[in-house]
Amino acid sequence: MKAEAMSLTFLGNEGLVKIPFFQRGYIWDFTNWEDILSDLLEFDKSHFLGSLILKQQIKQTGKSKEVLVIDGQQRLTTLSILLRCLYNSFDSDIQINCDTAIKNYLLSKKNQTDKHYFVKIEHSKIDKKYFQKVIKNEITSEEYKSIIVDSPETKTISKHNKVLQCFKFFSEKLKTIDIASRLELFNRLVDKENKILVIIDLSEREDEQTIFDTINSAGVRLSSADIIKNALFQKALDLFDETEEVETLYNNHWEQVFSLDEDAINFWDTPRSTGRLMRDNIEILLHSISVIKGFFDPDKNTLSDLSNLYKNFIAKISKVELVKFIEEISQYAKLFREKILVFEKSTLFNFQADFARLFHILSVCEISTFHPYILSLFYQYSENETELTEELRKLESLVVRRMITKDETKSYNKMCKEFIKDHTAIDLKIAEQTNEEIVIGLKYIANKNAALLLFWVELYRRNNDSKESVKELKYNYSLEHVMPQKWEEFWSDVAIVDEIGKVIVDKEIAKKERYSNIYQIGNMTLLNSSLNTSIRNYEFRRKIEGEGRKRGIKDYADLGITKFDILKPYNDGNKIWNDKNIMDRSKMLANDILSIW
Repeated sequence: MKAEAMSLTFLGNEGLVKIPFFQRGYIWDFTNWEDILSDLLEFDKSHFLGSLILKQQIKQTGKSKEVLVIDGQQRLTTLSILLRCLYNSFDSDIQINCDTAIKNYLLSKKNQTDKHYFVKIEHSKIDKKYFQKVIKNEITSEEYKSIIVDSPETKTISKHNKVLQCFKFFSEKLKTIDIASRLELFNRLVDKENKILVIIDLSEREDEQTIFDTINSAGVRLSSADIIKNALFQKALDLFDETEEVETLYNNHWEQVFSLDEDAINFWDTPRSTGRLMRDNIEILLHSISVIKGFFDPDKNTLSDLSNLYKNFIAKISKVELVKFIEEISQYAKLFREKILVFEKSTLFNFQADFARLFHILSVCEISTFHPYILSLFYQYSENETELTEELRKLESLVVRRMITKDETKSYNKMCKEFIKDHTAIDLKIAEQTNEEIVIGLKYIANKNAALLLFWVELYRRNNDSKESVKELKYNYSLEHVMPQKWEEFWSDVAIVDEIGKVIVDKEIAKKERYSNIYQIGNMTLLNSSLNTSIRNYEFRRKIEGEGRKRGIKDYADLGITKFDILKPYNDGNKIWNDKNIMDRSKMLANDILSIW
C-alpha cells in the first residue's frame, strides 16, 4: 500500500479508472456540491478534499491499464464534472488553451494512433450513460432544460439522476462567478502542485475490503446494505476465476432486483416505520434474511451489528453456498417488494383482501418483529397459497388476541425465532389466550386498538351481508365514546345498572362500575368525522340529534356498527343508553371478534 498527496492530475497517469460494478451509485447532492465549490473558491487557503483508494489491476495484453476505485468515487466524480463545467463556461478562445488538460485528465485513447477518445472514469449501472454524456459534452439543450436540481431552499425533490443534477448545478452556479475566478479555479484543479487529495494505491494482491472498512470507519459511514453488498461481491471476486461470472451474478440477482431502474432504487431506499424507528426497505429485508438464516439473534444482536454479522457469515461459506445465498436474497427481495404491504390514507380495505388485514393490524400496532417470519412463510409456501393463508391467519390471530389481553410484546423476538424453526409452535402460543380472557380484555381497551377492531368488525359484517354493496372502506374514521368519558354533568340522571339491568344502589360501587363501562368496546363506535367538543359530552338525545348547526352522531353514522347497533334502537324508541346497553353490545362485538380471530 502506498499513500501520497496528489492533485487531480493523477488521472493523467492512469488508463481506465473503473468504479466496481457492485458499488453504490453517485449520491452526492446540492449541499455537497455547494460546499465543495465554496471551499475551492477560497483561493487564499489550502484544501484537502479527502482520500481515494485505488487498486491496480493486472495489465492484460492488448488492453488499457485499469485501476479500480475502491473508495472516493463521489468526490472523484464531482471534481470531474466540475472540471468539465468550468471548461464549458469558457469561450472558444480560452477553451483552445484548456483542451489538453481535458483530454489528459477526463479522456483517454486506447493507444497513440487511435483517433477516438473514451471517458477515463467508467461508472457502472445507471450512472454510466449520464456521466459519459456529461464528460463528452453530449447533453442536448432540451435535455439540459428538463433537468431539475434538488434544492433544500425551495424543498424541490427531483427524480433526475444525480450526475445530471450535479452537471446542471455547477453549470448554473458558474454563470454567477466572474471569468477570472473561473480561470483561477480551472488552473488550480489542473495544477500538479495543488495536492488536494490523498491517493491510497493498492497492489492487486492487497485486501481492499479491510482497508476500505478501516478508512470508512473514520469517515462518512456507508449504509449497512452497501457494506453487505460490497462484502458479498468482493467475496465472489475472490472465489471466481473470471470477473465476468461475478458481473453476471451481480446483474441477474442484485442489479435486476435492487437497482434496475429509478422505481426500484426509490423503493429500496424508502424508509418505513418499524416501531419507533424508520428504516429503509433494504435494511428491513437484509435484517429479516439474517434472522431467517439464523446468524442474527434478536435477543443478543442489535441493528448496528448487522453488517459485521453478514461479513462473518459470508467469510465462512463456499463458492456454491455464496451463489445460493445471493440467489436467495434475490428471491426474498422479490417477495418482500410484492407481498410486504404499506398503506396510504387513500388505501381501500376489504375483508377478503389477501394478507392486507394482517399487515394493516401490524402497521397500526407498530409491530415489525414478525417480518422475518412472514417472509419465511412467503418463501416456503410460494407454491401453496392455501397453506400460506392458514399460517398468516394464525399469526394475525396471535397478534390480535395478545393485543386485546395486553400480553407483553417483548417476547415477540423469541417467538419469531421459534416460529421460523417450527411453524407449529404458533398453535401453542395462540392457545395461551382463552376466549374468556378475550372477552375480559374487551372491557377495557385503548382507543387505538378499539378503532382497529371496530373497523375490521365493520368490514367482516359487510362481507357477510349480501345486501351490502360497499365492501371496501378507508381507514379514516374517528373513534367516539357513546357515553362520554366526562359523563357526570349530563349523564348523572341515567341510572347505573348491572348486566341484567338492576340498579346498583351503592354510590361508590356504581360510580366505579360506570367509569369501567365507559372504556368497554361496547361503548365505542366509529364516525366519519369528529363531533363538536360541546356535543361530545351531551346527554344521549342531544348527542345523537345534535343541536343547531352542531351535528350529532346520526349525521356521521356511515357505518353499520353505528347505524344498526346504536341509531336503529334509538329510532325504534329506545332513547336510553346505559350500562346494560354497553355490556350487551360488548358481548355482541366480542362474538364477532372471536369469529374473526
